[in-house]
Amino acid sequence: MNPTDRNPNDALIDRLAPAVERRANPRTSTALTATIRASGEARRIKGEVADVSVEGCKIFTWGLHEGDEVWVAIAHLAPMPATVCWSREGVVGLKFKGTLHQSLVTHLGFL
Repeated sequence: MNPTDRNPNDALIDRLAPAVERRANPRTSTALTATIRASGEARRIKGEVADVSVEGCKIFTWGLHEGDEVWVAIAHLAPMPATVCWSREGVVGLKFKGTLHQSLVTHLGFL
């Protein structure tokens, strides 16, 4: 193949590349347990953390809705406040009220 020849899919890839990863912070894949409690409620919900970044995480769980204010405890960490940014059939995205240090996010990826 001539180096100047392009694969027909290259144009599509070039168009989609900017849309593929629009996050400001990289995600670290995990398989950690999380305990979530909605603010003002006593019941706790269990979930599995699929990925985490310094600003938020994705958790497989049910019973939460966009806009819910929650406290989330991931693995051995103390509970931290977060907001449900999105919710889709068994998966939610949380945005932490504060941020995690990148070294902690990296550590969580090794657990």
